[in-house]
Amino acid sequence: MHIEVNKLTKQYRNHNVLDELNFEIKGPAIVGLLGHNGAGKTSFLNIFSGLVAPSEGSISINGQSVFDNGELMKSICIIGETGNFPAHVTVAQVMKLNQYFYPNWNNELAEELLVQFSLNKKMKVKTMSKGMVSALGIITGIASEAPITIFDEPYIGMDAAGRHLFYDLLIEQFSITPRLIILSTHLIDEASELFEDVYIMHEGKLILQQSYEELQSSVFKVKGTLEDVERYIVGQQVIHRSQFMKEHIAVIMSDGNEPLHTGLKREAVKLQELLILLSKNQRKERVQ
Repeated sequence: MHIEVNKLTKQYRNHNVLDELNFEIKGPAIVGLLGHNGAGKTSFLNIFSGLVAPSEGSISINGQSVFDNGELMKSICIIGETGNFPAHVTVAQVMKLNQYFYPNWNNELAEELLVQFSLNKKMKVKTMSKGMVSALGIITGIASEAPITIFDEPYIGMDAAGRHLFYDLLIEQFSITPRLIILSTHLIDEASELFEDVYIMHEGKLILQQSYEELQSSVFKVKGTLEDVERYIVGQQVIHRSQFMKEHIAVIMSDGNEPLHTGLKREAVKLQELLILLSKNQRKERVQ
């Protein structure tokens, strides 16, 4: 799957929640769409899945526009944070409806997942806990086998064991049925190793697009004396500077090939911390 986003803008009350987005996503892959609340992630995903119309710009999948394209929409399954199922239906009825919604629906897999998540088919959605409803959404997303499967904060109310079951299933089923899976989550470090590519949004703009493997090698901290740190960062892209007692710290984005000077220490930067630092820099630039 090849997704192209071109000058995509969404405006509410003269405020751009999406501001001329331009990027591509290629699959099959598991990608992370990340950002703080209000970054525009859900607005983008709702437009992408045909739930909301854009103000300007376009999104295409394999060269076809997603807007008013019923056939193309059959290839997308989106599981949101809430509101995925009518409250009055049973789990069994959800499974039955899913067979009509998703052309590639794998009912045998769905039945297996119901057992793994301990869901009773006779239960109604309105009587289920938040964690159970989230599990039902995860089952729907995985068993849909839709060429584009979107999970937007899919595990509200689920404990750590349930979330890690989801991660394991995602990897397992992706290896069996490769597709484009987009995962938007606030539990970034917990899910980061799932990602092949990372997209970070801030206030309606895309501020980073890179493979997770490249980020691991290109973004890091150097620690040492002020003199050593200053000497090392010459010509480097510095994301953040700080000081703890007498130790100076710089977070940089680099190819990582330049050897460290004597006395400097190098540490990895987690994805959650990188998102915070990049967002903080964007706020500073806006104020300036």
